[in-house]
Amino acid sequence: MKYLKFLALLIFSFAWRQNVSAQAPAYQISATIGGWEGESVYLGYRRGDKVFSRDTAELKDGRFTFEGSEPLPSGIYLVLMPPENKFFEFVVMPGEQHFSMAVQAPDFSSSLTFNGSPENRLLLEYQSYMSEQVAASKQLQEELTNAAGKEEKTALEKKLEEISQAVRSHQNELAAQHPGSYAALLIKAFQEPVIPDPPAGDDGTFRWQFFKNHYFDGFDFSQEVFVNSPYLKQKIDYYISDKLTAQLPDSVIVAVDYILEKAQANEEVFRWTLPYLLNKYFVPEVMGLDAVFVHISDKYYATGRADWVSEESRKKITDDAYMIRGVLLGKKAADVLVQPYDRKSYSFSDSLISLYDVKADYTVVFLWKPGCPHCKKTTGELIPFYNEWKDKGVEIFSITSANQSELDKAISDINYEKMPWIVTADPYMRARALQKFYGVSLPKIYLLDKDKKIIASRIGPEQLPKIIGEHKRRLAEENR
Repeated sequence: MKYLKFLALLIFSFAWRQNVSAQAPAYQISATIGGWEGESVYLGYRRGDKVFSRDTAELKDGRFTFEGSEPLPSGIYLVLMPPENKFFEFVVMPGEQHFSMAVQAPDFSSSLTFNGSPENRLLLEYQSYMSEQVAASKQLQEELTNAAGKEEKTALEKKLEEISQAVRSHQNELAAQHPGSYAALLIKAFQEPVIPDPPAGDDGTFRWQFFKNHYFDGFDFSQEVFVNSPYLKQKIDYYISDKLTAQLPDSVIVAVDYILEKAQANEEVFRWTLPYLLNKYFVPEVMGLDAVFVHISDKYYATGRADWVSEESRKKITDDAYMIRGVLLGKKAADVLVQPYDRKSYSFSDSLISLYDVKADYTVVFLWKPGCPHCKKTTGELIPFYNEWKDKGVEIFSITSANQSELDKAISDINYEKMPWIVTADPYMRARALQKFYGVSLPKIYLLDKDKKIIASRIGPEQLPKIIGEHKRRLAEENR
């Protein structure tokens, strides 16, 4: 009996090992690279405009093989060849995780072939077709630019239109024959809407509005493949740019909410899109659009919708939003009571001064830190500005970040730099001046009008004259 039990156990153990060894890897992608003498390559993938590393493969039996126990997320992948990091790209989809590739140096892209990947073969065929059409269209465009007569121009324009129609017809046919393929998804994602003739009485905005309303019609937000590619970012960036969205907080907020609503069709798409938009408007390219950051924080992070974010990260985001909210354009600046620097006693007075005690057409609030090289540079740039503008209705109200133990260091900087304007401190943080002006990173400059409304935020000294000049002109036009 013991012998039979031992034999059964032995057979089970052998069968188990045989089963494990027979299991194929979740993904296995091999590449043969002719004419290249490297011994190892990297597998990378795209996310937005960045490339990340995923795997490494060593040369074995004339090929490089990437494999793993978990399927690869769908997306655009690259084989990178060190040290020059030359590369070629391919697509990975859920149903195609086992295939091989072959390329020949030095022209990796044009020599690329696939075995066992209909998705990539179809994509290559489409890309080849489009390259031919783009080249033909470019040639006709050059001829059109140099055309002399009206008849010649008309003929060339007709040929261009024929190419455009042929391309669209080819795209529609490919998408219909291969629904759900990556090539079809890509075609639909970037195929522009056909704009009908505008109605009678159109004020000239119909075409633009129709294009914007139907811009995302073909883009499938439920497809995770677009996360690991440049295309989700490209589509979003164009939509929220000044080409389709007015660069005003209310307009951008509407656009952002519209995108995020669509992005929730796929959790991974939403997880990429939400932080991308949050970070984009944390330090926005257009002044005033930090209001979009505040909105995203309030609606998606403070409410717990971004449930994958740690409590520490969520608190950092919402704390930043709380402070930024107080310095948004159009808001009245906080009425802080701080200690002024007394130039006679070379110390900070115990009496307090309010920002609102300053009577000026324009007040520059300058936050700085003792010993900070960038702050010293900004101070040096502000001094000639102040000397030119102090008699033109401009005052500078500076607040040092110095605490009680750093006051001597601040005083040294004040005297060394010969700061000619109002200098103050909040060493015991009773006024919370730094917090109220979002003084997390310094230096920082805000520009206030005579009513102490914020008209410019987080700007450089070189921008002040232009902003003040434009504001004065705008006021003059309003008062005509």
